[in-house]
Amino acid sequence: MKTANQNLTTLKVERSQRYFNKVSLFFYDFILYGVISKYAWGSSIQRLDAHYKKYVSSNHLEVGVGTGFLLNRVVFDSTKPRLALMDLSPECLAKTKFKVSRYAPETYIQNLLEPVQHKMAKFDSIAINYVMHCVPGSFKEKGIAFSHLQPLLSENGVLFGTSVLSEDVHKNLFAKPFMWLMNYLGVFNNRNDNARDLNDFLEKNFQVLDFEVVGVTAFFAVKNK
Repeated sequence: MKTANQNLTTLKVERSQRYFNKVSLFFYDFILYGVISKYAWGSSIQRLDAHYKKYVSSNHLEVGVGTGFLLNRVVFDSTKPRLALMDLSPECLAKTKFKVSRYAPETYIQNLLEPVQHKMAKFDSIAINYVMHCVPGSFKEKGIAFSHLQPLLSENGVLFGTSVLSEDVHKNLFAKPFMWLMNYLGVFNNRNDNARDLNDFLEKNFQVLDFEVVGVTAFFAVKNK
């Protein structure tokens, strides 16, 4: 039987997920990458592309796929990479699968707060980009999502990504109202997210390769110890 906290977390996950639908995904790329990421979060497309270029492999798992915008821009070392997509939203999976259909991706529906039940070979890279700020709880609680992905990393595999922070970061005049709105609507759950808690969790459970805060966005990359 679920506890009251577990039930509340489930409700928050469901509330966040309902905004990822066919209508919102139609405008998603322009709003997020064309406007919000650059001017509110402080992360340009070029900075995000560079993060992918540095850590992505030709045996890759994309977690929290959105529309596949950044993934579709990746140039893999292989002409036939192994690519897998993981998300809780069937709409996001379907849209991204179509966009990167040239790679015949595997697809998996998964709640990151639950252990991964799917059987799959390990990956040399796992990306979780602009996902964790949507997951309920502080990093002390929702960091479990990283732990659930950890067994999917190969021996020298790298897990990398970004997350929008709220605490102890300078929010510009655009970031303040938009972040408030996203939390009010339940799209975001990052009111208690800060770089210290994220870095502490990653250092405790992984070997940290890269950690940098750009604007209000944390860029990170880790591998198994």
